[in-house]
Amino acid sequence: MTALYLTGKPHLLNTWKYILTGSIIFFSFVLFSQEKIDRLLKLSHILKEDTIKALNFEAIGDRYNIKNEPDSAIVYFEKSLALSEKLFFKKGMGNSSFSLGNIYNNLSKNEKALFYYSIALKARQEINDKHGISDCYKNIGIVYQNQSNYPKAFDYYFQSLRINTQLNNTKGISDDYFNIASIYDEQKEYTNSLEYYFKSLTIYKSKNDSSDLSSCYLNIGLVYLRQTNFLKAVEYYFKSLEISEAMHDKPMMSMCYFNIGSLYDDLGQYEKSLDSYSKSLAIDEALNDDIGKTKCFINIGAVYENLKNYKTAKSYYEKAKRLAIKTDNIRDLMEVYEGLAEAENFLGNYKDAYNYHVKFKDLTDSIFNLENSKQLSDARTTFEVEKKEVELKAKQDQQEKIYNTEQVKKELEIKNQKLARNGFIIGTVLSLLLAFFAYRNLNQSRKANKVIALQKEQAEDQKKLIEIKQKEIIESITYAKNLQTAILPSNEFLSRHIHENFIFYRPKDIVAGDFYWAEKIGDLFFVAAADSTGHGVPGAMVSVVCSNALNRSVKEFNLTDTGKILDKTRELVLETFEKSSGEVNDGMDISLLCIDIKKNVILWSGANNPLWYIQNDILKEIKANKQPIGKTDHPKTFTTHLIEYNPGTLFYLFTDGYADQFGGPKGKKFKYKQLSQLLVNNRHLPLKEQLQRIAHTFDSWKGGLEQVDDVCVMGIKLQ
Repeated sequence: MTALYLTGKPHLLNTWKYILTGSIIFFSFVLFSQEKIDRLLKLSHILKEDTIKALNFEAIGDRYNIKNEPDSAIVYFEKSLALSEKLFFKKGMGNSSFSLGNIYNNLSKNEKALFYYSIALKARQEINDKHGISDCYKNIGIVYQNQSNYPKAFDYYFQSLRINTQLNNTKGISDDYFNIASIYDEQKEYTNSLEYYFKSLTIYKSKNDSSDLSSCYLNIGLVYLRQTNFLKAVEYYFKSLEISEAMHDKPMMSMCYFNIGSLYDDLGQYEKSLDSYSKSLAIDEALNDDIGKTKCFINIGAVYENLKNYKTAKSYYEKAKRLAIKTDNIRDLMEVYEGLAEAENFLGNYKDAYNYHVKFKDLTDSIFNLENSKQLSDARTTFEVEKKEVELKAKQDQQEKIYNTEQVKKELEIKNQKLARNGFIIGTVLSLLLAFFAYRNLNQSRKANKVIALQKEQAEDQKKLIEIKQKEIIESITYAKNLQTAILPSNEFLSRHIHENFIFYRPKDIVAGDFYWAEKIGDLFFVAAADSTGHGVPGAMVSVVCSNALNRSVKEFNLTDTGKILDKTRELVLETFEKSSGEVNDGMDISLLCIDIKKNVILWSGANNPLWYIQNDILKEIKANKQPIGKTDHPKTFTTHLIEYNPGTLFYLFTDGYADQFGGPKGKKFKYKQLSQLLVNNRHLPLKEQLQRIAHTFDSWKGGLEQVDDVCVMGIKLQ
């Protein structure tokens, strides 16, 4: 639940110069002292109500804004806006309302920020200020992103990118790439996020802009951390920190310390994590940064929760909740509710825990939904299509100019060629038609005489051919069964290393997609039950690929950690299927056990299929990672579970075929609950008798119905 600090790229404009006419000259404001503001205030009293006075009010607002006095800045920007509207001074309206939008954006007052940005956008559109329009789109996108309205934010960022692409404004393009990347990151589309961050980084490097480079490095590190690529995350975090410290950029330093704290948190180094968060919080408190403080409180609460200090964790979550509500930050509020739900649950306040969980779920559903993802994809596709259309139109215009210069010369020549060509085509077609009808009539007469004799002969030939093909197919599948049986470990091999075991293996067809696997490496004994995609011949072919990948993982790559074995197996399976010219999405679900008999411990990992074991007469379950060994949208590393067992512990590995079998008095699925009860009821029986009960129960349940899938259930008793 650890939060991470994502930097944004608001493009804030300030009026650095204002123009006076007649005897009034340009003023340069390098030191923004009250004395400078006093001079501008005196000047405002003597100026007439014209555009110069509107610009003067705007300059006063800028000075107060730089002094971090937003209330005073708002007063003078509003005066500038009111006078500009009265004078129909569109440029003044655009600048002053844009500055008001920036202030309210920084104060997290989203609705007011949108109100003033919309005024600025309309004014700049009326004078066709392309750069100004792009800035409005960019900052409106940032407000919507702060509200977690990703489709609208995405749309405005791409509108900004369209204009900057037309203007060849590389700085604006890089900022737009950056903002688009941040949305993909928040939507957990990490591949797209990195694509746009690196596009942005390439431009920042060419401009040698330290501030932008620092932000980009930080966010790239953030994405790598979300992908659990810790080495890359550390590399980019410290690149960012090095630049921000050299620049004495306090806000960026705070973000770096914050994300480094998150990295230590994920690695379980909680003391280092709290130290980094404390450094970040100290800076945020000095800067009075409510958003930064909120994120620090959330993550410090999460650390204390990991340390099982739930009371302290709750106090930090409460602090974060007050600030998140104040700043209207939905994303942070979502994490606060999740943290409070967990803390209250461990403190025994179950009603409060439930209420917070409901709030968390409501916010989660509002942010991460399929419609959002679809709209993001549609927005990107629309931009790419428009970009290609513009490029194509430019090429077409150029070709059209060349074509027009030659068109007049060639017109008569083309007409003559068309007449000659059409005459030749018509004559040829008529000749071919006459020849065709003559040939068809002759051919039909010949065929009519042979049809009756051929029909009888063909029927006999087809019958013989079907019989031959059927025999060949059955022989081929039977031979394939022999090949598949060869990859399965023998009963002698299993019994030699695990004295008490049983295997209930029932393919749906002659060959199966389900298979079981075992291997002995040193003091370790591996055993697995796997379910390949499909059944019959296709499933059997996939099972051979998957079994081979398991063998290579432990023999060729010398892996013993079950989670790493499944990671490598997935890599090898995908590598095999990628050689195909078409897209192959096959793979397998698996329950993999590694037994270290000397140490009385077991390592286990699973892909979709769980592990059940009975210890002290109690059935326990370890859930698998919800992903297959094969192609998946968001692959994660497989988890390795360490289990200490007592003598007499029973372990069960299985695929989904047994639980999915239809039957019984109402023709329903057997289901996992009934399977677990069957195993518990028979736990005291010798394993051979357990196998008999399992087989008898399956056959009785299935009755006269067809078997729906391959079935594999393995039982192991360890002493």
